[in-house]
Amino acid sequence: MDIPAILGSLQVPASATPPAQALANSLAGQSVEATLEAILPDGLLLRLPDGTQLQAQGTLPFPLGSALTLAAVPLPDGTGLRLQVIRAVPPPSTALLSPLVLGEAAGLLSRIQSGALADLLRDLLQAGPATAEQPEAWSAWMKAAMKTLADPAASPNESTFHRLQAQEGTGWFELPLPWAPGAEPVRIWIEDERSAPKGESDPARRVFLSIPFSTLGEVRLGVEQRSAGTRVRLWVQNPQQLAAVRQDLERELASLGRPVDLKVFTLPPGTPDLRAMAGASPLQALG
Repeated sequence: MDIPAILGSLQVPASATPPAQALANSLAGQSVEATLEAILPDGLLLRLPDGTQLQAQGTLPFPLGSALTLAAVPLPDGTGLRLQVIRAVPPPSTALLSPLVLGEAAGLLSRIQSGALADLLRDLLQAGPATAEQPEAWSAWMKAAMKTLADPAASPNESTFHRLQAQEGTGWFELPLPWAPGAEPVRIWIEDERSAPKGESDPARRVFLSIPFSTLGEVRLGVEQRSAGTRVRLWVQNPQQLAAVRQDLERELASLGRPVDLKVFTLPPGTPDLRAMAGASPLQALG
């Protein structure tokens, strides 16, 4: 099965310039550290630790300046080299972007003292772990937490970041799970197209989530919605765990009244954190 696009890969073809071919051959079979330097008309420019620059074909869903760890895999029959991303770290940024780089879940949970979110948090904690089985609890908490992070009175540092994102039709949120102390937070990336791409009749809205579960591990969910239908992509560590519930998932999605295209992929170990993709444009993870 093809590696899903959430990792990304580049290629140095055998037809590359002789210096590029020689450099690529020296990297074959190794783990390579590189910085994403520039976007070229026909690919990307990478900078290696010794300052050497390497041009490669393809695109990656990461912002310029990202530090990449790449597996250099020779292609069959000497046709070139594939550079498979196994880790990506976004570049350092200003304090304004700290919610994206440093996260905001821990800070939000620690400073809640009063208001609707505090009342909701208290109710969820009193309800206990069984709350995690109730979709209504997830929905209520996520909506209230996102609203709080975008509120200047409640979140003076984060709100500016979220208001600027909203002007661009995007949104990044990192939300703690009150019923799962110590668990990884829910991470959400939202993207609204400003205009429909060529061949499409209407703009799309995309939502991409990273959610921790006790039995499934990390689950990534990508949803793209248009008037013509909905594309849903699920990445889990062991897709076989979803086999028994897949038909129920498809029925529930179909009940929304639009055609549904659902695919399930394996989430490879070491998949880049969702934050590494949030600064790219546009979201390229649905494949």
